[in-house]
Formats: sequence, structure tokens, C-alpha cells
Amino acid sequence: MTDHPLDNPLWNALSGYLAQHSRAFDGVRLLDPDFGTVAAVQRVTPANVSALASALPYGSQIVAIAPEPISPTADLEVVQVKPLLQMVAEHLIAFESSVDVAELSAADFSSMLVLVEITRPGPLGRRAMELGGFRGIYDGEKLVALAGERLHLNGYTELATVCTHPDYRGRNYGKAVVSAVAQGVIARGQTPFLGVNADNTPAIRLYERLGFTHRRMLYLNTVRRPLPASET
Repeated sequence: MTDHPLDNPLWNALSGYLAQHSRAFDGVRLLDPDFGTVAAVQRVTPANVSALASALPYGSQIVAIAPEPISPTADLEVVQVKPLLQMVAEHLIAFESSVDVAELSAADFSSMLVLVEITRPGPLGRRAMELGGFRGIYDGEKLVALAGERLHLNGYTELATVCTHPDYRGRNYGKAVVSAVAQGVIARGQTPFLGVNADNTPAIRLYERLGFTHRRMLYLNTVRRPLPASET
């Protein structure tokens, strides 16, 4: 029996169609930072944890996404482990927004970076828009809500970088941009999926109202390679 492509989506993407944009270290792959600063682990084994540590410069840290939590070793510190709930919309409940949801282009990238810096939905590399389309809501010249596409896997497309400016929450803007991106995914014959922090109940409820269902848990492992003992 083969694994489902969503059982370890980042690994499957980085070892598949994004292989040319990643570096391989045995059962570990690091995405080109121009797309995002993140690592994928095929399985959490002692050999792969050691390979991840060796792949990092001393003193640096990265978020490694894996099907299991990573435990600390002598060569790798674990700064934080966060459960990530994977949700899939097999039957999307479309939401029609009362405000305009615009298709974004490279001309909008600086505005996207400003919003991402405020809301922190995850890293947005300078070439992130090459991975898929983005939709957003503007208030005048100010981008106040955003969602886009990231990974594409055997009939599935991931929604990512979902964020709403704190001053504009409670207006269904997040629901509007997610729905717009998801409808575009479905129009291409793909199924939308996404990951959300397992303790982010408001976001989970929003996605449930759009027809997303719970599939499995993944783990965001923020890890750091400590400095050599001679430098501490």
C-alpha cells in the first residue's frame, strides 16, 4: 500500500515537482529560501534527524514539517513543536463576498509582505507567487486580507498564507479570500487542502463553515543546530 500524497505533503512536493528547488540530505529536503524557509522530513528517524542537523549552519534554525514530532538530540535543539491540523474540502461551500476579492500579481507583492509581517501566517519567499495564484482584499491602497496557493499534489492544491489585518477581522474577509482561492482550485479539477495550527479554533471553525473537514495531524517542528561547544 502506498502512502496518500497528503500524508506528508511537503516531503512529497519537495521530492517530486519541486525537487529542483530543494536540497536533499538523505530523508530530509530543504526548500530554496526564495520560496520559503522550511524543511521536510520523510520520516522522523535518528538518521534523518542527524541529517537535518548537518544540513543547517551552526546557530541557525528552521521549521521542519513532518508526520511526527521531532525529539531533541545532542546535535539538534527543538525550540517548539506545534500540531498542524490538515483539512480538506471535498465539498466546498462557496462564500460570495460583498467586497471585491482581487486577483493579485507581482505588483502587489510589496503590499503582501507588509500584511504578512503584521499577521505572521508563515514565511513568504520572494518567489512564492510562482507556486500559485493569490487573492486579496484592499481597503483603498491597503491590502487587508490575503490567501494563496502553494503545493500541488496529484489532484490536490494547498491553500496557504491565509491572513487578515487585525483591524479588519470579524468582517468575513478571511472567509472571502479562502473561498475565492478554493473555488479557483476546484475549477481546475483539484481538491483544496490546508494546514492550520491545531489550537486556532476560530480559523478551524471558519474552514469548517466552508466545507473543510479534518484529515490528519502533522507537526511544525522549529529546530536549531546549536553552536559548537567551543563557541558557547
